[in-house]
Amino acid sequence: MRRGEFQIIDRFFTHDAFGEWRSQGVGDDCAIIDMPGNRIAVTTDMMAVGTHFLPGARPEDIGYKALAVNLSDLAAAGASPRAFFLSIGLPERDDEWLAGFSRGLMALAGCALLGGDTTRTAEVGGTHAPVTISITAMGSLPEGKGLTRAGAKPGDDIWVSGTVGDAYAALKHRWGHWQLMPDAAEALFPRMDRPTPRNMLGSALLDLATACADVSDGLLADLGHILERSGVSGSILWEAVPVSSALRALSPAAQQEAALTGGDDYELVFTAPPSAALRIEQAGLLTKTRLTRIGKICEKVSGDNLTVRSQNGGIVTTPTQGFDHFAA
Repeated sequence: MRRGEFQIIDRFFTHDAFGEWRSQGVGDDCAIIDMPGNRIAVTTDMMAVGTHFLPGARPEDIGYKALAVNLSDLAAAGASPRAFFLSIGLPERDDEWLAGFSRGLMALAGCALLGGDTTRTAEVGGTHAPVTISITAMGSLPEGKGLTRAGAKPGDDIWVSGTVGDAYAALKHRWGHWQLMPDAAEALFPRMDRPTPRNMLGSALLDLATACADVSDGLLADLGHILERSGVSGSILWEAVPVSSALRALSPAAQQEAALTGGDDYELVFTAPPSAALRIEQAGLLTKTRLTRIGKICEKVSGDNLTVRSQNGGIVTTPTQGFDHFAA
């Protein structure tokens, strides 16, 4: 049974489509809507300082990342970003903070801000709630095309872009839970503060990938969404999972926790038939993106749909499957 955040979506906010605008369905990174002559992809994310950002985060980094995570959703659909809308709740007016936030927000040029709303956050016990940000981003797709989580097939390879676990390791260091060497920490902080949305790669995968998601909640969690939506199972080889040299300095258990469950990397995890491997590697070269095959899709089985194995044949286990706002 689905739990937490996605159970709430399934139970209360998944309804039969009606009207002229119809989507592939709730549960993907984007809603893909057919329009006369083309398609659009739409996504929305709500973020709060203290939940998605540390309280002392620089406003420039907050603005940048707030838009980047939405563009990453568009990348997972293979869509080209076209516009976004911003709604922001503020505990008070702070022009210096807003100027920094705006600079970071607009650093991801190429996507126009077309509207939105501002409000003051609620006051509870004499204190206003922290800054809350909601962005809706829209992208364009060729007619009849668009990646979702629902197309993976038995026999497909599982791929991931870049390296995973870096943002989580940076967060654990900032919390004081893990101790990184200064040069390693400095290398990982940008991965947490200013992730790179893989929009060029997503567009390049439109004719190659069978399913795709961005790694926001953790590799296992987001690949798990693909498996559930596609009705298949999957297996990953732990040693194939790409991790950075900075992450390799940590213990094996910490590496596995970060890379498999950490999230917040905003890389793409996707599936594709083996026949597409050469073209996928070429897409990686053209977009200057590291791409790694990490596993295989297989027929759906009872029990756990996703298995992580090591080269010696053992099963790799982790404390959690990934991030969930409402998990117990």
